[in-house]
Amino acid sequence: MVISPMGTVTTYHRKSSGSLGTYDGQVVWTHAPATWQGKPVISFGAPQAGVALHDPVSFAMVATLSPDGKPFMAFDPPIDYAWPLTVGKTWSTQYTVTLYPSGATVPLKRDFKVEGIEDVTVPAGTFKAWKLSWKDSTGEAETRWISPAQGVATVKRHVERPATHAQGPGVLDAELLSRVLPAK
Repeated sequence: MVISPMGTVTTYHRKSSGSLGTYDGQVVWTHAPATWQGKPVISFGAPQAGVALHDPVSFAMVATLSPDGKPFMAFDPPIDYAWPLTVGKTWSTQYTVTLYPSGATVPLKRDFKVEGIEDVTVPAGTFKAWKLSWKDSTGEAETRWISPAQGVATVKRHVERPATHAQGPGVLDAELLSRVLPAK
């Protein structure tokens, strides 16, 4: 994964409902340096959605913060893909998730699949993207297109939560509107 430079601003159109929040509009994410438990991380944050904290080398997701900046969830191990990606590759990862609002730790399993490589056209342009899908032990399923060679962790995504999900049903769709790199 090529990691975008600090100060990169990516704007998405997000439409979500149910337990994934009722929203239809732009979400602007900014890369910034931060620390988590005394270690450097990349903060990838948006006022509407909170902050994802990523490892500065692999870009694996270490933790999330709520929109008000408070710790929300942490993942052990950090959520990452099984590099290198190849079409048809599948893998499962077991995580321990710390839920800061309740203090609970819960197991989470994700089953991943690399569906293919395809050209994906979104308002920001056309990207050669890996199409990945996964389903986790809560029933949540996601399809995400990523362009790691271009430093785009999400070109497009579709998330569905079933009625049996602990937070209830929900749907989220997002696509990249623009990506602005910082001036050198």
